[in-house]
Amino acid sequence: MKPFVKSAAALLLFAMLMACSDDSSSGTNATAGINEPESSEASKPGSANSTRPNSAGSSETSKPESTDSTEPTSSASSLTPLQEYEQARDFIDDGWRDECLKLANVYRASEEVAPLTLADDEKQLCAITQAAADMADNKAHGHFKDCGEWAQNSGPNFSTSWKSNATAAVQYYIKMMWEDEKALVTSGQRDPDKKEDYPYIGHYLNMKNASYTKVACGIAISEDGTKGWFNMNFY
Repeated sequence: MKPFVKSAAALLLFAMLMACSDDSSSGTNATAGINEPESSEASKPGSANSTRPNSAGSSETSKPESTDSTEPTSSASSLTPLQEYEQARDFIDDGWRDECLKLANVYRASEEVAPLTLADDEKQLCAITQAAADMADNKAHGHFKDCGEWAQNSGPNFSTSWKSNATAAVQYYIKMMWEDEKALVTSGQRDPDKKEDYPYIGHYLNMKNASYTKVACGIAISEDGTKGWFNMNFY
């Protein structure tokens, strides 16, 4: 074969090989494209028109995804530190602090004193920390004013086997602090105007004081769960 003919044949063979290579490459890309996002707006995640299968196998229109939305990783993550502390201790039942406030206000109302409201969570937590410190030192009012309170009532160092839960303990203490100490005043045994009588009737006087508008009720429980300490701080 002449050189010119050989060159033409070689060029023709090269062109045929390139055409085969392009077809093969196109086929590979078409297969790989299954794992890539499609160009249609309707198929993109977050599109208002996209669909996804539900648990029954049918499809439903999905809502646009929010880029800043967050979901709690567990039920515990939605609890406040105050709730986490109290839910971890069996003795402390739900609603005990509301009962503390309610009972104090029932007694205040009996003398036409305006009701208290609950102090914020920070002060409630402080009352617990303070009660724990008092229990560790075994000294009532040992850390008085650590939480910025103006007055404090305390139910110290009680056994958790004595009452069934925090609500029962608080009911006992508040009733005793009000009714027993008020009886000393109404009977004339103690005088609210005498400083020396205050240790005997101070719980009652604190609870009825109209200048106090908020209260923090804190109960600390010992590590082994056998003892408790109740502090009631007034603001």
